[in-house]
Amino acid sequence: MMGMRWTNWLGFAMLAFFLLIHEPIWLLLGFGATGSDNPEFDSTKILWAIPVVAYVIVAAVLIIRGAPDSDKS
Repeated sequence: MMGMRWTNWLGFAMLAFFLLIHEPIWLLLGFGATGSDNPEFDSTKILWAIPVVAYVIVAAVLIIRGAPDSDKS
């Protein structure tokens, strides 16, 4: 764990932050309560999914990106 690159930590922090704020993003995407018990999808807000998916992909790539730096001594 100590051999992780800073980019791995950044990706981990991005995903942790996303987990903390997922509810407002979920509402922004249009999955909010519409007054009834079952949530309905608002298709006019689907374009917000593009930056959300891109954010998650970037965070995952940063985590997966590579092994720790090799020892060059």
